[in-house]
Amino acid sequence: MCEHHDPTTPLDVAAAPAGATRSPLGRRTLLRGAGGLLLTGGIITAGAEGAFAATSQNGWTAGTSSQIPLSSLAAGAATFPAGVRTGDVYTVLRYVAVQVNATVEALYSPGCWGHNYREISGSTSLSNHASGTAIDVNAPDHPLGAAGTFTSAQVAAIRTILNRCNGVVRWGGDYSGRKDEMHFEINVGPSDSRLPALAASLGGGGGTPTPTSGWTLVRQGDSGFRVSAVQHLLRQRGYSLSADGVFGSGTASVVRSFQTASGLSADGIVGQDTWTALIVNVQSGSQGEAVIGVQKCLTAKGYSTGADGIFGSGTDAQVRAFQRAKGLPDDGIVGSNTWQALTA
Repeated sequence: MCEHHDPTTPLDVAAAPAGATRSPLGRRTLLRGAGGLLLTGGIITAGAEGAFAATSQNGWTAGTSSQIPLSSLAAGAATFPAGVRTGDVYTVLRYVAVQVNATVEALYSPGCWGHNYREISGSTSLSNHASGTAIDVNAPDHPLGAAGTFTSAQVAAIRTILNRCNGVVRWGGDYSGRKDEMHFEINVGPSDSRLPALAASLGGGGGTPTPTSGWTLVRQGDSGFRVSAVQHLLRQRGYSLSADGVFGSGTASVVRSFQTASGLSADGIVGQDTWTALIVNVQSGSQGEAVIGVQKCLTAKGYSTGADGIFGSGTDAQVRAFQRAKGLPDDGIVGSNTWQALTA
């Protein structure tokens, strides 16, 4: 089984949110950084920066941050130090992290972890963290070996996420041996066709959005189709506001409310983290405010379609045409990457 943490040394979790359960967790997993340095028993030892080619338990090439491609990952108020593997792995694990934050519990830092070149605790096999194909969420609340750290409602939400991932992602709470409920990992090898298919369905294809330029900042004083998209997405999520395309004080107030509810910094600015939490995947057969947002963005980009909130054949055809023009898989699914391109 893929068990990653040494539970013998308590973690300093003073930075966890008020009211959070503080549980022991091995520091060696938490403190080994991208450069491969490892703190064990108070001694810093050199990492395997020059390590020979190896694979993690799931068959992916493992290595330090200089040996495998990594991209930064954030969800809610959490960042995942060292990030995760670039490409389809990133797309899938970002989906998991964002959905856990939105539907299971708010994520926070420190306490969420990504790439870490190390062996599985008590084993000579490399952890899936070593290949950048695993994440841990709110680790202090879900220590290694503990079962039942999530409520039944939270487990049901996790099951929804796993079902959407079609066997590509495994949860440590399902291990037959020692449980690891903080842990989610890619459960297929690099040649398994299910991974790119899932990534495409989640975000219009794999690849990593550029944090600084991929998402366009939208803030008070702006107007136009991007503001309309924000407003319709907020309405989709149950917030009451006018979708007039004008980012005034009322929209700013609602954005701050959404950010607070999502565990984000409530600055009223729609940037990468807020877009990531806000977007709703839509496709043929979908209806509602998010679809209207897509339709208005398409029209603004020159792919004219009615803004009726119904994702029919006409909207599907325009989405596919837009995706082809942007070099995205033309699957007709408006996921993260397609949303990103529509609001650029």
